[in-house]
Amino acid sequence: MAHKHLMIAVNWFGPYWDLTEVRAAARKDWDQGLYMCIGLRPYQRKPAIQYVGIGKSVHTRMTEDHHKLKEVTRDRQIWLGEIATAEPGGRKLKVTAATLDYAEWLHARFMQLPLNEKKTKALPSRSVTVLNRWWKTDYMTARRNRPHPDWPDLIDYPHWDGAPARMVWFGRRQQLFSAPDYASPRPAVRPSKRDLAVIEAHEEELEADY
Repeated sequence: MAHKHLMIAVNWFGPYWDLTEVRAAARKDWDQGLYMCIGLRPYQRKPAIQYVGIGKSVHTRMTEDHHKLKEVTRDRQIWLGEIATAEPGGRKLKVTAATLDYAEWLHARFMQLPLNEKKTKALPSRSVTVLNRWWKTDYMTARRNRPHPDWPDLIDYPHWDGAPARMVWFGRRQQLFSAPDYASPRPAVRPSKRDLAVIEAHEEELEADY
């Protein structure tokens, strides 16, 4: 039997390369929201998606004292995420908006982001899908390319027996997490050689854009 399904669309705006810049923008234009950090930690050679977080006043998280952001020491870029869909109905059991909570949870859990500790082991408590869209910092211009080749357009978790969870990169690839294997904190799923070649080609496109 299918459960009620929560659909969440997230508009991501960026990149912001300086914490002072992103803090000023967030203070002026944002209240609650998500934030994603991409960059390099010491000894890394290629930029990676490092951390996703949420904040009720998201500008207060954009500081050098942030316990995770300070670990990304080179080529650090921040993306601010705005929920573009309505909250689910019913009695609210948590202070944090459900859409923010589950959007963070799906990114942290299925992407296994290295600096996230919470929400990387337990599965979400309901059926949920997150759709990502990316925009420039003028809030109006859609980006042609995703910010990082590992960042999927869609993360889908059906939360019923036998149905696979999946991450989808539109026009490129899908990554399936077969049930019940995805209950493992680190599902043993790797892209094929063909997918890896596509990822590498896309990374070259991104480098050319920058």
